[in-house]
Amino acid sequence: MLEEELADSLCQMGYETVLVGGSGSFHHTTRPSPQSPVLRLRSGERGKRNSQFAILYDYWRFWKAAWAYIKTQVSPGDALLATSSPFLNVFLVRVVRRSDPGVVTIFHLHDYLPSNLRSLSIVHRLAAPFVKLVTDHFLKQWDLVLSCAGNIAYKKSNCVVARFWPTIQGPITKKPSPARRALYAGNLGIAHDVDALIRQMGRLHADGWGIDFFGDGPMADKLPSFVDKHPFVSGDDYVETLRSHPIHFVTGVGRDGTGAFPSKTFNSLYVGAQVVPCGFSPEMLEELEYLRKVPDLADNRRYAASVVDRFLKRAPASGIRSWS
Repeated sequence: MLEEELADSLCQMGYETVLVGGSGSFHHTTRPSPQSPVLRLRSGERGKRNSQFAILYDYWRFWKAAWAYIKTQVSPGDALLATSSPFLNVFLVRVVRRSDPGVVTIFHLHDYLPSNLRSLSIVHRLAAPFVKLVTDHFLKQWDLVLSCAGNIAYKKSNCVVARFWPTIQGPITKKPSPARRALYAGNLGIAHDVDALIRQMGRLHADGWGIDFFGDGPMADKLPSFVDKHPFVSGDDYVETLRSHPIHFVTGVGRDGTGAFPSKTFNSLYVGAQVVPCGFSPEMLEELEYLRKVPDLADNRRYAASVVDRFLKRAPASGIRSWS
């Protein structure tokens, strides 16, 4: 959704944009279609990411399809805007440099793999410093890196902080329901600090609050029995779900917390909910306090588009290929 809206903003600025994505399974949404044409690569992703092997296999299949697309469809004068999901996208800059040196490369750093690795096993944590060296080496080769927040642990000269924005459409009355129910909405992946989330849920439950979970993910099975589980909702149902819960939980990355700032936090703040951070590092808590004071978080979208626009005016591009 973030990339669709960023592409739309750039389209309104006069850029010809194409959204390129994989063929995996995605949550159905009732959002309006983006202004930019959408191309689904025949990547053969299965979409069942319930293990590290399944995740890596899907990422590899998408990366191969993206590599083939760049080789045949991206030309000098284009701009390529890739996201860090999947993280293998960071290596695509080498494909561009070898085939089309005139392409402008932009990387939207949603999350940071070295931080995510610290949430997993001891083997992953030991590998994290080496992965950071490799990741940063390739990130430095992109012309521009957009970081979703200042707390991501990549801070080289080609990086500009461009925070996320709410993905809810239309004006929102910031008056959540007074119901004593707290909410976690979204994915619970293997890198989320689920233990910290469960502790916060337990405190509120003991205080008489009902707890709702709307979403899925491999860590959802760890949630305690007092949590009422519901399938993911989208469109108007998603907005109503947010507005009907005055308290929203948001999780950081286990053992680290600096790898990403969840985009759903912006939707929660936008509807006026109280955000309860779970497992946040000091940097993340500082970022949350900053966001709570921003008058209009929707301005972040316009700012991100203006950063790309200013950069492309210094390195002109005729069209933008954006994918995640």
